Amino acid sequence: MRNRFHFKQISSLAHLLWLVLLTALFSGCVTSTPRLDTSQVVPGRKVETLSSGVTVALRSGEKNISGRGFMVYRRPDQMRLIMLSPFGTTVMETRLDGPQLTLAYPASGEAFLGNIRELPAATGQQGLAMLQWVLAADIPANAPQNGVVEQINERGVKEQITLKQGLIVEKSLASGEQVRYRNYAVLDGVLVPMELQMESAEGDRIRLTLEEPEINTELEPQMFAVPLQGLRLYPLSVLKPK
Repeated sequence: MRNRFHFKQISSLAHLLWLVLLTALFSGCVTSTPRLDTSQVVPGRKVETLSSGVTVALRSGEKNISGRGFMVYRRPDQMRLIMLSPFGTTVMETRLDGPQLTLAYPASGEAFLGNIRELPAATGQQGLAMLQWVLAADIPANAPQNGVVEQINERGVKEQITLKQGLIVEKSLASGEQVRYRNYAVLDGVLVPMELQMESAEGDRIRLTLEEPEINTELEPQMFAVPLQGLRLYPLSVLKPK
């Protein structure tokens, strides 16, 4: 009888230990998303300049391209994006200066220049051409913490903005362009989304992730200059899919 009682005690203890172990295991697996600390945000401060390493994933039709690179941006309408091969050579450079777009492909010795409206829809580059609009992501004055608002943006176009907990999570245009903002961080007193998910009116999709970005530092003019020496120059309108 004593052995049977002792066995029941051991079984009960083992069962209890097993429950404790399972509880610890599952409590370690289920993690909550840390709440963003906005105490360091400076009201009214904006992203005036941005420089950052980037990871880019592009899907256009049946084509999927991904890679790493570097991007610089200056408000309101200057941007340069350099895409690199796994070996560190430049695959493509994109420069936006107001409405003027430059696309350079050093490996093929070609560059295409022109007004952004001349960019053919089938080239798979429409998402990159959206970056000026995407990076201008200021919270409208008197915007609600949660909800949808409309405003006329810096390009004079009406846009729809979705806010959640005081953050812009999505912007869209009536023409079909859309961007989602994810993984916010506070940099130099400014809320900055570390991941941008873009979709053009033609259905091209780009996911751009910032890596160790710096904002509101001085950027020299040459940082926005695309080297065109030795490249054959063509109108943007004749660009074919790469």
